[in-house]
Amino acid sequence: MNEMTRSFRIKLCGIQLKDHNVLKRILAITEGRARTYSLSNLEEDEETDILIVNADDPTATDEWNEKYVGSNGVSMCATVFASRNNNTKEQYSNTSLPFSPTRILKCLDEVTVKNFKYTPELRIEEPTEEIESETTHSSIRNYKSELSNQELETFIGNEPSKDNGRNKRNVLIVDDSLPVRKALDMKLRLMDYEVQHASSGREAIFLLQNSRFDFIFLDVVMPGIDGYEVCKLIKRNKATKNIPVVMLTSRSSPFDRVKGKLAGCDSYLTKPVEHEKFEKIVTGFLI
Repeated sequence: MNEMTRSFRIKLCGIQLKDHNVLKRILAITEGRARTYSLSNLEEDEETDILIVNADDPTATDEWNEKYVGSNGVSMCATVFASRNNNTKEQYSNTSLPFSPTRILKCLDEVTVKNFKYTPELRIEEPTEEIESETTHSSIRNYKSELSNQELETFIGNEPSKDNGRNKRNVLIVDDSLPVRKALDMKLRLMDYEVQHASSGREAIFLLQNSRFDFIFLDVVMPGIDGYEVCKLIKRNKATKNIPVVMLTSRSSPFDRVKGKLAGCDSYLTKPVEHEKFEKIVTGFLI
């Protein structure tokens, strides 16, 4: 098992046999994923990472409370409560019975992020030399080849859009890599942010004209308009110039950082993205 895969052991408490068998089949699907899940052997005292407790069974909740809850009233083991009757515990993760693959696997993945800080999706690998060369060559074109003068003037002179009573902060991810967008999306939604995606600089400009954002992740190397040019446009627009822009790059040379600063970016994240740095950047700008 390499450094980007991890196996989590799950112990069941009060889960009926039929639900146990369903879950066992669901967890078999995870073989080969970055996260794999398996059930602990009930007859052996195996190390347990995650507990799934039947919230409808008082005996099961009493056993959990006696064995796993500390003197501070908090479980000493990552815990998920499962229920057929919508019995939930606010401070813990909850799922419904009977188990469904999408629901329970999403729940378990969220537990590994929150409780174990395990975020393999955020490890964005360096592009291969071949892909890097092709992408860089494509991005050498001036951004005006993709945006007409009228489009540029319209964006730069665009008035700020109305807030419309938003409850959550809105983040824009601009990256031509779908895995990168999905990885950042998952982490940001777990942190309770709204997220929108753009796969190119042109698409980002369109979204910025029609939506209001509080934060932007912007890839440097993209076909057409590269990240530096998009950042310059964002900072020239009175409606968007104050939005924090964090550039994503696989390069960490001083020259690249200076170029980003000249374009107006507020910070940098170097790929592969580290969980702690990512969280520090987001909370630093959005709290």
